[in-house]
Amino acid sequence: MPDEVELKSNIALKEWAIVCDEVLAGKQVALLRKGGILEQKKGFQIEHEMFFFYPNSEHQSREQLKPGFHARLDAYGPPARVSGKIAIAGFGRVVDIVKTTDAAKLRALEPVTCWTQALFDMRINYKPEKPNFVVTVRGYKLPRVIEVPYHEDYAGCHSWVPLKQELAALGTPVLSDAAFETARAAVLKIVTE
Repeated sequence: MPDEVELKSNIALKEWAIVCDEVLAGKQVALLRKGGILEQKKGFQIEHEMFFFYPNSEHQSREQLKPGFHARLDAYGPPARVSGKIAIAGFGRVVDIVKTTDAAKLRALEPVTCWTQALFDMRINYKPEKPNFVVTVRGYKLPRVIEVPYHEDYAGCHSWVPLKQELAALGTPVLSDAAFETARAAVLKIVTE
């Protein structure tokens, strides 16, 4: 297993909690972004190469997740705006960014993600003139979860969240170099060929 990596940052990417868990378990290396409602003027941008995962449970959708994930949804408890805390379990490093408006390529990602065709269709049909970003991400798990107090500035439908405090943490890659490259190659083959 590769050495630990340190991240000092106050930047977090708001993502479905279940997707954060899948990335930090080494089961998924692809994120799909189009931009939150608050980002639609300029669209989604990869603003940071490394970021902490901000697990968001508010907009997770049963119909957009494969049935094997449904039972896990209830385990997340109330969203951060209700509980008053965000549980940061790891961080990610962007490796590849592929922009595409090709619906067939996006739908073909289903086998390497936790999502159903309903999610891909929703992303394709929402502002169809704007591309989707397929982002491969290397996940790093923290030795223990860092709890960050929730702040009202974190609310809203946007991807990047500047936390009120800088975090410094060591993370261990969740996949070996070879395993990550295999998973990454599978995603890239789908979206670039």
